[in-house]
Amino acid sequence: MFRALLLATLPITLLAQAARDLRVEPVAPANPLRDRGTRWALVVGVSSYEYVPPAAQLHFAHRDAEDFASFLGSFEGGSIPADHIRLLTNQDATLAQIRAALHTWLVDSAGPEDIVYFFYAGHGVLDDQDEGYLLAQDSDPQNLHATSLSFQELDDTLSKRLKAALVVMVTDACHAGRLGWSSYSPSLPSQLNEPLARIGQGDRAFLKLLASRPSERSFEDAQWDGGHGAFTYALLEGLRGAADLDGDHVIRASEAVDFASRRVSEVTNALQHPRVAGTFDARVPLALAPQSAPPTARGVPVDVTGPAGSALYVDSIFRGRIRSSGTLRIDAVSPGAHAFSADFPDGATLDGRVTLGNLPAHVTIGPPAAGPLAQMRRLIAAGNIVEPNGAWDFYRAQSFSGPARADVTAMISGALEELGQACVNDYVQSTATGPKIAMLQRATLAYQHLLVLRPNDVSLETRRQFCYGRLQIAEGRFSEAVTTLENTLKLDPRFACAYNALGVALSHTNRSKESHRAFETAARLTPEWALPPYQIASELIAAGDLSKALPYLKQAVSFNPRSVGDRWSLLHVDRLLRHTADAERDAAALIQLAPNYAPTYAELGLAYEADRNTAKALEAYDTYVLLAPNFVGTDAVRERAARLRSGR
Repeated sequence: MFRALLLATLPITLLAQAARDLRVEPVAPANPLRDRGTRWALVVGVSSYEYVPPAAQLHFAHRDAEDFASFLGSFEGGSIPADHIRLLTNQDATLAQIRAALHTWLVDSAGPEDIVYFFYAGHGVLDDQDEGYLLAQDSDPQNLHATSLSFQELDDTLSKRLKAALVVMVTDACHAGRLGWSSYSPSLPSQLNEPLARIGQGDRAFLKLLASRPSERSFEDAQWDGGHGAFTYALLEGLRGAADLDGDHVIRASEAVDFASRRVSEVTNALQHPRVAGTFDARVPLALAPQSAPPTARGVPVDVTGPAGSALYVDSIFRGRIRSSGTLRIDAVSPGAHAFSADFPDGATLDGRVTLGNLPAHVTIGPPAAGPLAQMRRLIAAGNIVEPNGAWDFYRAQSFSGPARADVTAMISGALEELGQACVNDYVQSTATGPKIAMLQRATLAYQHLLVLRPNDVSLETRRQFCYGRLQIAEGRFSEAVTTLENTLKLDPRFACAYNALGVALSHTNRSKESHRAFETAARLTPEWALPPYQIASELIAAGDLSKALPYLKQAVSFNPRSVGDRWSLLHVDRLLRHTADAERDAAALIQLAPNYAPTYAELGLAYEADRNTAKALEAYDTYVLLAPNFVGTDAVRERAARLRSGR
């Protein structure tokens, strides 16, 4: 049931079952491009990344995605229905949500006669083994294999699992050099386009529109329509009508390609040239010129009030989002019956029909009343996902059919992926922090459930076994963990996380040489990941070889400068080695990163005390006591300060 409240003294009729309910009626989507099937689109744009250095953040990739999705929903773009477009930008474009939309929603939704768009704007990177990745919002350059969308899995889904007559892949990847904290270089040219061009196998038609040629950079700038990537700006300009050079009001693939190629070169002074690849019908229509749209009938304005940010569609055509004031005016809607739909910020949707008279209308909308989808959203929002009577149990107990099944399956898939990937991301970022048993249990169970939805997905089984191996370590079952993690690596020999965890398990079974080899292998596979050198340093410290441990700790800090644990360990070793000046620099950097982290001041006090600088040592000890008055070691720090003051 869908709630809507009509506030107007005007001839407008909402088809209703009850005073506050819209009747949901299927509305055949418009098909101005005369497709045999329908069109679907997964549109991703990421400007703001959680783990990428500040200098490497983008500005307009999310706008590229938003405007491309908006165009697809317009009449000229094919009037793709709102529920056929999945838009993920910035904080919503996590790896888990991208995977759920790609591997579940798109695969379950598209049919063999349909056309599928995959659009990505953001960072693309090659790792040291020349494996290509598209970065999600939570991807970490330290370990791309564990935290990013690989070209291989994108290819596997688009080429093998997806049912479609044509796939249109558009990538505006803005960088392809190194993105790590110790290796970022904004001037490195792109190396992505060759591996991107190889995506798409078999008999399916593929149109691949790539932002630049090999060894070129891809540019973005505010000068292009208020902020866009050069390629997306030029492509949208062409699709909106400028590419219709033959005047038939239909923009075909060949015309879009030709226009974008010329226009990108023009706006970048020949520094960037798009590339097209794939096997496709050059005559396939991608858009209609504006003149092809039906003449706009003289109509009435409709003011729609509802949650800010809600996207509104009339007759499957996007008409804007409700502003922060809570209202959107839709001008010139012709009298008569119209399909009316809304996508609410919380993911809920409203669909129905509305009949307008000859006077202005004012409609207030609200999110749908409690139904199965709403119940699922509430369970997920509450974090009740794999627990008994949680979202997974609810999903299994319901009988969804048609488009609703694809939507709800993608919803639960995304929630499970988030649980599992959070465990992987935690490991990539972790140093001295011990395993969290509850998190590991939930992640293992989440991947187990995901395998019910995607039983042949080897990457899911790899991650399930990895999380389970970590759980065995956390529970002290080290020999069992060794077996589990060795089996994990048989599934994916490049999964450095499993090598590192294997090193931990081996070290607890007194197999130090094998443990060291496992850490070294993890470091070789991910040469910018801080955790393997940190583990090697920890082994050397335990063996009393502080001097050999020092370069590994410096390496770990350079790879992950936001890690408090890495910086403290470096400070600790410099202090033990009596490198007072280095310890001061270490402490200053750590204080800047985490000014209230008390252990920094204890180490700094010990360094000054060893250097016979009593005043500074006391200042550091007093700061520690102020920040951590009730810590376990605070009394010992108080006693040490008291002895210094007394001169004992």
